[in-house]
Amino acid sequence: MTTSILLSDILKNNGIDPKEVVLIRHVLSREHCYKCFNEGFIKEYTQIQGKNKRMLKQSKYWMVFIGTNGTRAKFFCMYKLKGYSPVSEHKMPDGFPLPDMYKEDAYLYELDDTDLFSDMKDRLIIDWGTSTQSWYQSATVRKPVVAIHNQQKYAFEGYESCIYSFDKLKEIVDDMGMGAYEEHYKALSKVKGVYLIVDTTDGKQYIGAAYGDNGIIGRWTAYVETHDGGNTELIDLLNKHPERYKNFRFTILKIFSDGASAKVVRDAEDLYKAKLGTIEFGLNDN
Repeated sequence: MTTSILLSDILKNNGIDPKEVVLIRHVLSREHCYKCFNEGFIKEYTQIQGKNKRMLKQSKYWMVFIGTNGTRAKFFCMYKLKGYSPVSEHKMPDGFPLPDMYKEDAYLYELDDTDLFSDMKDRLIIDWGTSTQSWYQSATVRKPVVAIHNQQKYAFEGYESCIYSFDKLKEIVDDMGMGAYEEHYKALSKVKGVYLIVDTTDGKQYIGAAYGDNGIIGRWTAYVETHDGGNTELIDLLNKHPERYKNFRFTILKIFSDGASAKVVRDAEDLYKAKLGTIEFGLNDN
C-alpha cells in the first residue's frame, strides 16, 4: 500500500482546521491570470470574485496555488479573509493591468497577507486531482502532497552560458518561474532568438527560431510537451527512435529583444542554417 501525506494533514499539524480553509488554483494558461502573475498582482487578481461564492465568504483562510503541469499545483501564498464589499474603480491599485475587472458586478474580498507556510512557497506541490475545472475547493478534499522541493535557487548566468539537457529544460519549464529555476524561466521568456538543438547521440543539429509568445521558453515548452516541437525531421527521428529526445541538448545562438519582428528572427535563423549546414547535414528540412 502506498503511503500518502495529505495537505489536510499538514494543515492540522500546524494548528489549522481544514474546514476553515478554501483552496484556490490559478492557471497561468489563462491570459488574464498570467498577466497579473507576471506583473506581481496575483493577490489583487484573486481578490475579485463573484458575489455568490458561499465558500469564499465563509472561509477564514484562502490558500492559493498556481497550476503547473498536469493536475499538479504549487503553493503560492496563504491569506486571511477580513471581509468583502462591492467592487468599485476607486479601489483599484496603481498599475493593475486589468482595469475592467474593477467594473464588474463582483465583490472585492479583502485579504491580509500571512506568514503561514511561507517557508513552503514555491516548494509545496500537491495533486489537485481530476476536477481541475473546480478552481476553488474546501481543504477537506483529499489533496495528496506530491513533493516538497528544496529551497536552492539556481542563478541565471547569461544567455551565452545556456546549455540544457532535455531533463534540465523540463525542470525549467515545469518550474514556471516560481521555484529553483525562476531566474532561468523569466530570462528565457523575455527574449526572442535563434536556438540550436544537438542530438548528442550522433551530433546532428537542428536550428530553430523563437519569435512567439513567451519568447524562447515559450518555443522550448513545445519540445518538453511533444518532444519534436512539430519539426518534420525530428518527428521522423522520434518515430524511428522514440526515446531519442532524452539525448537532445538545447543552446542559444542569438537573442533579440521582445520587440523584434518575426522576419528579423527568421532571417537570422536562415543565416545560421547556412553557416552550420543543418539542411544538408543536419536535422533541418528547409
